[in-house]
Amino acid sequence: MADKSYKPQSMRTLGDEQRRLMLADLARRIVDLRLQQATNRLSATSELQVARRALARLKTIMHEGVVKERHAAIHASNDATQKAFVDGLKAATLARRELIVQNDKARLAAAEKKAKAKPKADKAKAKAAAAPKK
Repeated sequence: MADKSYKPQSMRTLGDEQRRLMLADLARRIVDLRLQQATNRLSATSELQVARRALARLKTIMHEGVVKERHAAIHASNDATQKAFVDGLKAATLARRELIVQNDKARLAAAEKKAKAKPKADKAKAKAAAAPKK
């Protein structure tokens, strides 16, 4: 039967330093068990399998912590990048709206200028038409 300290729940409750110590102890235990197996002194052969699985389980649990830290860092980085992108998009949209307003004002001014200039041209044509022909 597996030792209770080899259960995943108990391994997860350990601190980093305790996990490292447990990792070293399990590695030593596996070496000792292999030596006993090689010299035919190992009475319970399942102990080696239990120790190997406990070591793998511990390494997996330790790696989960690393993955969580990486994920948190990436998530924070993505949040900052996304915020910068949205802020840039907002600024670009405001700049575009300002350009549209400026263009509309320029078009209106040009149309008004053209409308004012047109009656003068019509007056000149009317004078030319009213003048006696030679």
